[in-house]
Amino acid sequence: MACPLCKGNTVSGTTILPFEMQNGKVIVVLNVPAKICNQCGEEYVDMEVARKVELLLDRVERDGLRMGFVEYGAVA
Repeated sequence: MACPLCKGNTVSGTTILPFEMQNGKVIVVLNVPAKICNQCGEEYVDMEVARKVELLLDRVERDGLRMGFVEYGAVA
């Protein structure tokens, strides 16, 4: 995949996604699979991974976690 910003090449890697939820909750999802541009460093998460992250955040919300770090691979 070519980077939409700079047209550089992307490589597979991982990223960290921080989320500020309602009521001041902060959740950080670690080691999320992503494509990373080797020219500008921009990171892209595909739709399947984004859906899994959304499900993970829903689960965290239900469990009542107020602040924390969640490992993507352990729960996705």
